[in-house]
Amino acid sequence: MNAALARIRGLDAARPWVLDLVLAAAIFVGAVVAATASSPEFKSPDLTAYVLMALSALPYSVRRRWPLPVFLLASIPVLALLALGYSSAVIGAALFLAAYTVAAYSDRRATAAAGAYAVVVLVVVVLAAPASMGFGAVVTNAALFIGAFALGRNAHVRRENVILLEERADLAERARADEARHAVADERLRIAQEVHDVLGHSLGVIALQAGVGAHVIDVDPAEAKASLEAISRTSRSSLAEVRLILGALRTDTGERGYHPPLGLDALDALASELTEAGLPVHVEVLGIPNGVPAALDLTGDRVVQEALTNVVRHAGPAKAEVTVRYEDRQVTVQVDDDGRGTTAQAGNPTGHGQLGMRERVAVWGGTLFAGPGPEGGYRVTATLPYEPQEGP
Repeated sequence: MNAALARIRGLDAARPWVLDLVLAAAIFVGAVVAATASSPEFKSPDLTAYVLMALSALPYSVRRRWPLPVFLLASIPVLALLALGYSSAVIGAALFLAAYTVAAYSDRRATAAAGAYAVVVLVVVVLAAPASMGFGAVVTNAALFIGAFALGRNAHVRRENVILLEERADLAERARADEARHAVADERLRIAQEVHDVLGHSLGVIALQAGVGAHVIDVDPAEAKASLEAISRTSRSSLAEVRLILGALRTDTGERGYHPPLGLDALDALASELTEAGLPVHVEVLGIPNGVPAALDLTGDRVVQEALTNVVRHAGPAKAEVTVRYEDRQVTVQVDDDGRGTTAQAGNPTGHGQLGMRERVAVWGGTLFAGPGPEGGYRVTATLPYEPQEGP
């Protein structure tokens, strides 16, 4: 049943004239049958009656294209049938459908004009066939016209609201797409700047250590070995950092690696990636998430990424501890490391990384601490308050 209705609606949306033509034919057939079985007080239908019924039914085939003309044209043969003494049981009742169509598919001015014309029709019917249109029949027909116009107007308003909502949804979707494109462009620019900084610093250190090693290799092999070890450490650290930064540019093609941001429940994947790259990371989750907004979840994940990027970049040989604490209406993420601490790691507190973290946290009205840890090293703590989301 539902499938059949869906097919009919699809046909009506694609070719509305088909169903309107079927409707016009059905009205004509119904009028003929009703006239044939009408009471003796009406004249038996003849060729004139059939022609008038056909002329009244035919306009309904374009009722949604020209609603007001259809209402006017369909009523004239009905008035002629009544004036000549023929039955108009079905063909007359179809005028209520015409009135509904005017209100549903025309503006207020056309609807008002149709309402005024309906009053004229009733007056003409009373004058043309007073025997068949008493006071009770006039009141009934007037009420039916009023109901038809009201139903049509309601359908018109609902259809306009649906169109308006669809337009708003389309505009919102395009705005979100534009915003996403701008965000991607900004993020890639930031990533390019970070890669430039990382490679510039690392290559400078490597060049310096290589020069030292080449200078002392013949006279002080131990010093040359130390230079090579420093080059090895610097290159490994830089490689891990670049892999983390460029993870934002990767696509999900089955390529091994981390694809940010996935949410706090995916931190184990990030920890495994960094551990393999040379930065041991341990993740601890306390509490149970309860109605945490998805956007806040991604914000927490991004803060952890930024903090671990700073560990890779500045802390030197270190280990990191990530703690996620779910509390009532609040999520706290904390990243501790045992690296070189604030002097090297804090760097420029207004740099891209910390500014990005602070901006993300500020969106949720949260707080961010970034500074030396209580037992050395460095600590980043973000507190993100929220209102629990209702379930579906």
